[in-house]
Amino acid sequence: MVCGASLKVRKLFGRDRKACVECDFIVFENTPTAAGAIVVRGREILLVRRSIEPGLGRWSFPAGFQDYGETPEQTAVREVREETGLTIELRRLFQVAHSRDNPRKHVNLVVYLAVAVAGVVRAADDASDARFFSLDELPGDLAFDNNRDMLRRLRIEFPSGDIV
Repeated sequence: MVCGASLKVRKLFGRDRKACVECDFIVFENTPTAAGAIVVRGREILLVRRSIEPGLGRWSFPAGFQDYGETPEQTAVREVREETGLTIELRRLFQVAHSRDNPRKHVNLVVYLAVAVAGVVRAADDASDARFFSLDELPGDLAFDNNRDMLRRLRIEFPSGDIV
């Protein structure tokens, strides 16, 4: 609401949306973006044990929500550094997925393949543990379906040898 008048649900742009009854303000609910990285070392990948919901206590790629003014690449690098202490180099975009894994909201998730270039693995921020796992011996308690799907894709695309 911009002018201070009340909002009313109206059919606008093919959907029911809240809109001001006095001015042209319309509430558009946008899907947020998150980004992260699959940090690889040979045939191992880095996972973090989540210390927050959703997925508390389960394993996932280091990732998080994109800040305003930040690119997805910057978000991925920042999130890995915050959660694991590693500085990474992004090698390539791996996948963009529309994720419904977060019960609070849907998310567009941008995931890169990356390698560590500095730092020592240590859990921090919203991770209680961080470690490398063999792509062939991953923990069963993964936090998100999209992580399972991407790991399955990695095993298909890289049946042997180093991932990057």
